[in-house]
Amino acid sequence: MKEKKFEWRTAISKVEPDKIVIRGYLLDEIIGKKSFGEVVYLLWKGDFPTKEEGEMMNALLVSGCDHSLAAPSANATRFVSSSGVPLQASVASGIIALGKYHGGSIEGCARIIQEGVKESKKQNITLAQIAEEIVKRYHLQKKRILGYGHPYHKSDPRTIKLLKLAKDLKIYGRHCRLASEIEQSIEKTLNKKIILNVDGAIAAIMSDMRFPYKYGKGFYIVSRAAGLVAHAIEQEEREKPFKAVPLDQIIYDGPEEKTL
Repeated sequence: MKEKKFEWRTAISKVEPDKIVIRGYLLDEIIGKKSFGEVVYLLWKGDFPTKEEGEMMNALLVSGCDHSLAAPSANATRFVSSSGVPLQASVASGIIALGKYHGGSIEGCARIIQEGVKESKKQNITLAQIAEEIVKRYHLQKKRILGYGHPYHKSDPRTIKLLKLAKDLKIYGRHCRLASEIEQSIEKTLNKKIILNVDGAIAAIMSDMRFPYKYGKGFYIVSRAAGLVAHAIEQEEREKPFKAVPLDQIIYDGPEEKTL
């Protein structure tokens, strides 16, 4: 009996001698004709976007490219870079730092919005009504709605630009409207303004572009990697090695010193 050969399978790409194929298209024909955002769309969705979707895709990827040292991912990259490791290790540490409250909020917010739109259709109620249900439910559970609020921005300039562009490109749909309704419902229900941040804007727009919510983290990983490369190299070339917290900023609150 012939032993069955183990096979690796993929529908994403194919490599042969002198040939590279991405989702059925020759890579050398794509180069110089399609933007990076369009190629990311191709990889994730299986075919090229429309002109409008391609413009939106580029904008989404640009919006998350960097946020200075006010981001845990940049700090993680710089700390690791200062220890003398290779570039890929520094950038990887920053990517790993993209979590629930930084970058990872896109996936969680997209899931809330996508499920909310489905529920509004199922219950045959308005987006404003489902937004109110979402806000009240999270408030009772004492949970934060991912994609809303920002420690620095009272009005996130990235959000404003992305949503305007989505409207101009005719991509703004039910998911974007629900995201806006949730923001309004938060202010009405909780009597305080908690803005839709860039994570929430990306979540809403990618949902109207029919991306499953699991791609949420992907947008930030691809986008922020560019900024992290810049931070890692700047740290290596311009700053002193061994970046560490100054001793006078470390507060020890353990037990008193003891004798053996």
